[in-house]
Amino acid sequence: MRILHLVHRSHPFHGGAERYVLEHALASSRWGHESVIATTDAWDISLFADRKAARISRKREMLGDVEILRFRVVHPPLSPLLRASLRRLLPGGPDRFFHPNPFIPSLGRYLTRDRGFAFVHANAMPFLIYQGWRHARAHGCGLAAVPHANIGERFRRLSDIRYFAGMQPRILSNCSFAVAQSRFEEGLLLEMGVLPERIHISGSGIDPSEFENPDIARARRRLGVDGPYVLSMTSHCADRGTGHLLEASRSLWRAGLDFVLVLAGPVAPGFRADLETALEDVGPGRVVLTGYVDRDERAGIIAGADVVALPSRLDCFGIILLEAWACGRPVIGSWAGAMPDMVDDGRNGFLVPFGDSVTLADRMARLLGNPGMRSSMGARGRAMVMRERTWRKVTDRFYGRLSECIRPGEGRP
Repeated sequence: MRILHLVHRSHPFHGGAERYVLEHALASSRWGHESVIATTDAWDISLFADRKAARISRKREMLGDVEILRFRVVHPPLSPLLRASLRRLLPGGPDRFFHPNPFIPSLGRYLTRDRGFAFVHANAMPFLIYQGWRHARAHGCGLAAVPHANIGERFRRLSDIRYFAGMQPRILSNCSFAVAQSRFEEGLLLEMGVLPERIHISGSGIDPSEFENPDIARARRRLGVDGPYVLSMTSHCADRGTGHLLEASRSLWRAGLDFVLVLAGPVAPGFRADLETALEDVGPGRVVLTGYVDRDERAGIIAGADVVALPSRLDCFGIILLEAWACGRPVIGSWAGAMPDMVDDGRNGFLVPFGDSVTLADRMARLLGNPGMRSSMGARGRAMVMRERTWRKVTDRFYGRLSECIRPGEGRP
């Protein structure tokens, strides 16, 4: 059976949704299927708004048995006015054209034809979920819709994200099954009328082999750090709590704690000015900015950290927590996305309310000052990850669910 995986960005960029889709595509051959990933040519996500942002030049490549096809992001004249018009004139709902959903006409043309796919796995952005649904309807495919909804904490949702403003509730209610990354996201799907039996709770995983021999010495040389450090590895912006982490760190430095804050990963264009301002009164050597971290560097940087923090309200899952636990590191997360499902507060890590820099500083200080707590929390987290959260186990659960949607002896649902 041929399966089409739709995602806004893919290999070689390493990110949460990107890795999730890639691992599911790679796992399909184990179940006797053939996978194609259709994605954009974006390296930098800001390409969706800025024509000067970085692109990936290769339009097609093979990664193992998986074919990756990249379609060009275009920037029509007067894009904001065009978006406003299309939200009113074209089907698919307004969420399909809200920023940052990009314009990719070549992908739309590709999907108008029957390419022999029996199933579509549509991920992360409304325009892709709509395109996947339209292709599935036109050509008799099954559809797994995966919204990866980043909408804040359970009881403090992000009101400014109009993520489900269009057809997604209808699509999610009528697809073969909808994938939720957490119990919180499951609750959102239930609220919009998706039947419980149509929901598959998934989440992300890790490849244990990537963390078997982390090169901590190389990582410390790369960072220029000799002593303890707190790591935040994400795409930094206000909604991922980077500013709150800096505020918490300042209070601990004033109290005499000696550590470095490592902000690993790209900085969102709209946050750069705020970050530069926040760093003006920070002493030299106290904050390290790495930019994008290649996949082969991640394990060493994570394993060398004393604490890994993700005080974010914009992560539907938080794969960095799994990676930290795989390295035996303790974590600090927030009460958002899947983090409350994974973090047993006080046992394998801590959870803090988004924006509460005082509580965040307290939890950082507890871990930095207590090696035994760091070790025990990291060990508990690692045991859970190895038991429940390897990619093989996550993808097998997905393909087990997908196989229930296929008639015996047939490729179509």
